[in-house]
Amino acid sequence: MLEFEKKQKVVEICGTRIGGQPGENPIVMIGTVFYAKHAALLNEKTGEIDKSLIENELNEFTEVIEDTKMQGIVDVVGAYPEALLKECELVADLVEYPFLVDGLNDSSRIPAMEGLKEVGLIDRAILNSIDEATSEENLEKLKEIGVKNAVLLTFGSKYIFPHQKLKLLEEILIPKAQKANIENIMIDTAVLDLPSISINFETGHLVKSQLGLPTGFAPANAIYGWNFVKKYGESPRCGAIASIMTYCASAPSDFILFGPIKFAKCVVPSVSLISGVNAYYRKRILRKKISEDTPLNVIF
Repeated sequence: MLEFEKKQKVVEICGTRIGGQPGENPIVMIGTVFYAKHAALLNEKTGEIDKSLIENELNEFTEVIEDTKMQGIVDVVGAYPEALLKECELVADLVEYPFLVDGLNDSSRIPAMEGLKEVGLIDRAILNSIDEATSEENLEKLKEIGVKNAVLLTFGSKYIFPHQKLKLLEEILIPKAQKANIENIMIDTAVLDLPSISINFETGHLVKSQLGLPTGFAPANAIYGWNFVKKYGESPRCGAIASIMTYCASAPSDFILFGPIKFAKCVVPSVSLISGVNAYYRKRILRKKISEDTPLNVIF
């Protein structure tokens, strides 16, 4: 079981604690809403939503998070700034979790962040993301807005392998975040495809051992697009989805973007098992402090 020699940074966003040693805090489960083909998204340009459907999905997500004593964040996707802002406000009204502002590019993300500042939600908003392409001009805009929280995405054609991703972080992404005065950063190790998730496993370990920063990744697109398992039906597919998420949890990851929020009951209980086992080892074997709210207290 891992205990990193490097001191681990814990980022706290509106009561959600992200990072730390394995087992110290429950893994943060991030479910996505308003993605392409999401039934709750009626019009992506205007942000028209089926409020009843999204409320049911968010309630189910909250129920399984609270029941397992895990932690939650909602990933809000939007292609148009006005719609993205509207979607974020709706999610913020329905749940108390922080949320990712996950626009398709800076032209949708940054205006949405500005709008969230105006309505008093900037503290709960997490920009997703700052990457290699984020311009100096946009970094200055983020600084002016007062954005506090951001994901750093380690994606780039020259940065495929773990040590390359670490170099991208140290030489480009972390300096960008500093220029924008970002206080809280989360490292997304950027999944390429399903078999290469093994690269993310090693990268996450490297980030925590060398930098001590909260890290995680998003297996969602890769596993939900895996056609091979679909021939066996929905139950085996759910098992495959849960298996890759628990692999992610063992990386170790401090957060997991598990995809459509409607799959929360398929994924969260399995990851809570890993989180609970890690907490047990940290408390009983290492004799170290763990969170008061932990799956260890409820799932066994």
